[in-house]
Amino acid sequence: MTTQQFPGHLSAIDAALTAPGGTGRLLRLHVSQEFWDADPADARAAAEEFEAEREALDGVLSLRWGPPGVLDLTPHLERSAMGLPEWPPLAGLSALTTTAHAWTVGECRVATGVGRAAEHLPYELVAAVWPDGGGGPPLPRQAGQSSANAAARSRPYSSARVVGFQ
Repeated sequence: MTTQQFPGHLSAIDAALTAPGGTGRLLRLHVSQEFWDADPADARAAAEEFEAEREALDGVLSLRWGPPGVLDLTPHLERSAMGLPEWPPLAGLSALTTTAHAWTVGECRVATGVGRAAEHLPYELVAAVWPDGGGGPPLPRQAGQSSANAAARSRPYSSARVVGFQ
């Protein structure tokens, strides 16, 4: 794969890496149609197409930054499901998939993933970009929560962990 095959994707990721602010960004690089009345075979074909596109993009990103790690997003999905505050790039990414491929780029992390939020919704190829090395700002303390729970909730957003290498 070459960079010429993904100029829009790479430009969006590069722009997010150099953008000011420390909140991170979720980039929707490619979005399919919705599947309300679609044949299940069409949905499977779209899933395969999007996964192949992500694999190809990951190949190009690996040429830039080396092999990716596999990022476990389950803790972020669980936090969102419990109604706890979650950092937007990781909340959006974990709503689509429980694992992503991630690279450390300077003082940032870049992750790619494919998924869809519900059975009839579109497939999405996404990239998340967020600051690394200390995570984001501390999570806000929620009223009515004990101090012991506040300490657990305030762990940095960089708690997304790399669980393996591809």
